[in-house]
Amino acid sequence: MEIIRRNKQYFLIILVLIATFAFIQMKFKLFYGSNNIGIGLIGTFQEHDLPLEVVRLVSSGLISMDEAGRVKPNLVSGWETNNDATEFKFKLKDDLKWADGGKIVSQDLEFSIPDVEVTYPNEKEILFKLKDSYSPFPTLLTKPVLKKGTLLGLGPYKISKVEKSRIFITKIILTPNDPKLPVIYIRFYPSEKTALTGFSLGEVQALLGINNIKYFSNNPVVLVKQKTDYSKIVTALFSVKDSLLSNRSLRQALSFISPKVDKEEVADNPFPPNSWGYDKSAKKYLNNPDEAKSALERAQSNLPADKMHAEIILTSTPNLEEVGKQVTAAWKSLGFDVKLRVESGIPQNFQALLITQSIPLDPDQYFLWHATQTKTNLSGLDSKRVDKDLEDGRKITPEQDRKAKYYDFQKALLEEAPAIFLYFPKYNIVYLKKSEGLLNKILSL
Repeated sequence: MEIIRRNKQYFLIILVLIATFAFIQMKFKLFYGSNNIGIGLIGTFQEHDLPLEVVRLVSSGLISMDEAGRVKPNLVSGWETNNDATEFKFKLKDDLKWADGGKIVSQDLEFSIPDVEVTYPNEKEILFKLKDSYSPFPTLLTKPVLKKGTLLGLGPYKISKVEKSRIFITKIILTPNDPKLPVIYIRFYPSEKTALTGFSLGEVQALLGINNIKYFSNNPVVLVKQKTDYSKIVTALFSVKDSLLSNRSLRQALSFISPKVDKEEVADNPFPPNSWGYDKSAKKYLNNPDEAKSALERAQSNLPADKMHAEIILTSTPNLEEVGKQVTAAWKSLGFDVKLRVESGIPQNFQALLITQSIPLDPDQYFLWHATQTKTNLSGLDSKRVDKDLEDGRKITPEQDRKAKYYDFQKALLEEAPAIFLYFPKYNIVYLKKSEGLLNKILSL
């Protein structure tokens, strides 16, 4: 006791430090247990729009899709559709249970799909009535389902805690149903910069969907996993109504001269190569100077001489700036005055635009290329043949009949050349080497 009295000041300092550390650990979880892992995601989310990386751990969809984009039953035993693809009836599998052990009935599920009426004939069936024919409708039911009004699913994890800042989620704790799986602390960061800071400070041991992997190139304790993301495509879109780029032969010339980006999987088509709708015999562009020269000669016959050295501005998003430099260098070789402009958003007016677009696993790309889709058909393409193929492809059901339509769609679209399909980007996962075992358990689910 005498020692404590003589060193009272030091003991008080130690107690304050211990209490402060305990509070920080409880609040921020800077250090995790041996079977816990912190994962960082970039973006702002609310409870009703949780990212797929989170929801897929909590539940699964009525339907799943294979790598070729074909649908197959998941939580349902099957489904029926009428002849004009405006009604779809799904039957739930027997003995499905929520993570809390409660029986799943059809009325537990809530769907919000525009122009679709949802009814529940009985506890096992769900009936969807569509305003218009849409044969790929089952592909809309791959999103993991949650019990109505809750965050309860039927996957390997339960959401045990949600922390918010105003309306946006800052942290979610996922508790496993199997004790062999790790507890997951998911943090949400508003930008990649803040995510990198959080990773450096030890707030998380892994970052999903990061772009700037060069930041970690010389760090021996950090590893990077990469996989090709076939749900996205890096594309240089042309404004087909631009006074210069309205010339189809010129668009073809720029497409032929564009480079294949090193270490990226080439996208010579609007569909990924593993899609059941992909036509491997369709026209190929990229890195073909001879064809570029021929197309340029065709363009010259329809353009004034001064247009052949006109200015072309390629607008790029910041993360694609280096790719934009490669593309503009190639275009300059055709004699044009090409400039690269970097903007954070999508401009309303552009000549050419380099962006990453989301594409569906199903070949239906109506929203990207049909003339009526003015908000998402960014190139302004208006092709009667393309429109007809897209319209027919979503009205008929047999795969072979749909495939014929999408083969013709590819032929027509690539001939029109409203865009250059460059590559399918990588999905990057950055993580601490010591956390690899725990992360692999999660990624394998």
